[in-house]
Amino acid sequence: MKLEDIMSRLAEVARSVPIHYRDGILGSMTTPPHPLAKAAFDMFQGLNVNDEELYRPLRELEEEAIKELGSYLGGSRCTGYITSGGSESNLAALYLAREHGFNNVYYTAAAHHSITKAAYLLRMRPVEVKMKEYRMDPASLRSLCKANGPGVVVVTVGTTSVGTIDPVEEVSDVAAECDSIVHVDAALGGLVAPFVYPNRKLGFQNGPVMSATLDPHKLGLAPLPAGGLIVRDEHWFKPLDFKAEYYPAGHQVGLFGTRSGGPVAATWAIVKYMGRDGYAAQAHELMERTRYLLNEVKGLGLETPVDPEVPVVCIEHAGDDYLMRSLAKEGVYVYKCGLVPGIRVVVMPHVTKALLDKFVSLLREVLSQQR
Repeated sequence: MKLEDIMSRLAEVARSVPIHYRDGILGSMTTPPHPLAKAAFDMFQGLNVNDEELYRPLRELEEEAIKELGSYLGGSRCTGYITSGGSESNLAALYLAREHGFNNVYYTAAAHHSITKAAYLLRMRPVEVKMKEYRMDPASLRSLCKANGPGVVVVTVGTTSVGTIDPVEEVSDVAAECDSIVHVDAALGGLVAPFVYPNRKLGFQNGPVMSATLDPHKLGLAPLPAGGLIVRDEHWFKPLDFKAEYYPAGHQVGLFGTRSGGPVAATWAIVKYMGRDGYAAQAHELMERTRYLLNEVKGLGLETPVDPEVPVVCIEHAGDDYLMRSLAKEGVYVYKCGLVPGIRVVVMPHVTKALLDKFVSLLREVLSQQR
């Protein structure tokens, strides 16, 4: 194809799909990356961070970024790596648990679907724990753990369906009682909850917590794809260091082979730029917008299954398909809650109060037409 034809086709596709800065994307956990992160990504995207002999400085950037992210969750000697996203991080975390002798995976219906997918791929045994108000019930975990034996308990800091936080500290206490470990899926909430709820022990402050997922490409403002697997220490991480004899260094890190340096550099740059104070300010602002949306939604006579603890709002409605498609026709894109009938709004950095007002106004019109 000629260059002009290639660019014309790409422009055509770009015009045909929703784009954050142009359209009302309200259901996705993605947001436009920061310009600094994009620049860093472009500088290193063609380099393979898993070729450690050649690109050791990139691995050092990665380790620095992981330690910084781990500190937000109470870690001090954390290691890990930048993944393709939360699903890979969760898969890698369960792989580590399995390699350290744990086969049962304790989870709730509110856990991300990647947890049961990972358990299936790894031939681990999923055990569903009951919930109270869409949070893991420690009493149910205790009973199941006694009946089924030790395992890895997956808690979520910011469920994708309703925005709740599992009681990490109480669950960790139960896990310790039954010789189990804990994995914290904080893919979204990891850059909100530690700053909004500083007195909660949401991560490595709890002894049984051995790993955590935190995605820089969500609220970290890094470009896709940039997930994060954070591990307590080098000992726990060791099964993810694989022999690769043709590499000069003789080994590589993570589940995959070639890993672009772009996400690594982008994550390091934006984490250093934002820092704890920058992410904290963003977290408080997003939760303020979330409370604003909650009030507006309730003003329409609609209900939410629970008041969210992270910027995810599930609006209960039996006709979620109808609402989703009707709003899409007007250029506003929401998702389904999944766990309960309804539509989900994720208050990401690009979701301004003006965009929320547009959404509420359109929702009011769609509901009136349905009646």
